[in-house]
Amino acid sequence: MFQITPNMSELIGYIIGDGNIYDKKPYYVEITGHPKYDFAYFKLHLSEIIQTELHYTPRIFFHSNGIRLRINKKIFVEWLKNIGMPAGKGKFERVTIPEIVLRDSLDCIKSCLRGIFDSDGCFHFDKRKVYKNPYIRVELHMLNIVLLHQIKNQLKLSGVLATISEKKKALYINGYQEVKKFLIEIGSSNSRHLNRIKRIYPELPNFNCASVAQLVERLII
Repeated sequence: MFQITPNMSELIGYIIGDGNIYDKKPYYVEITGHPKYDFAYFKLHLSEIIQTELHYTPRIFFHSNGIRLRINKKIFVEWLKNIGMPAGKGKFERVTIPEIVLRDSLDCIKSCLRGIFDSDGCFHFDKRKVYKNPYIRVELHMLNIVLLHQIKNQLKLSGVLATISEKKKALYINGYQEVKKFLIEIGSSNSRHLNRIKRIYPELPNFNCASVAQLVERLII
């Protein structure tokens, strides 16, 4: 059966954020993204993880103004369900980080968080005149408040402070120094995020701990 590794944990994180598990025939996992901004991440990073961890080459295709990556592997669907990942309708309201990941190494937990933020997170810049320089924050919007609190607690264990607005159903990592800590401890494998940061703070991507992203950050979108 499959093993919990940092790469597998990152894949699980992305499925938590933007994936669906179909446990009826034909049994598959489908991950969605933006057709322009996420293509490099899907093609150069997620596909490589899947090939390494699952020994399977996923199909990437464009559909309904989006990009989709599909893993047609029944044994993987069953394994995900066995570790506590919900399938079918209502997945996003019920999903949490599986205990098997939380009980593993801190590297695996951080990788899972990276996958979640690379799928559902964004880097926002507040350019109001009240700030001398654009105020940077990481934002994660989810309907699942239980998951947001779980993520906040795991970030704290890595030394990254976050706040939650239950009214807005969002988690925030505020300010240059905390975002820098986030990149050092969690990082991003998605050039979409790094390229956005680089336009305003060109030095910040140099602190990114996910070295794989450096291979594709030249793909300025």
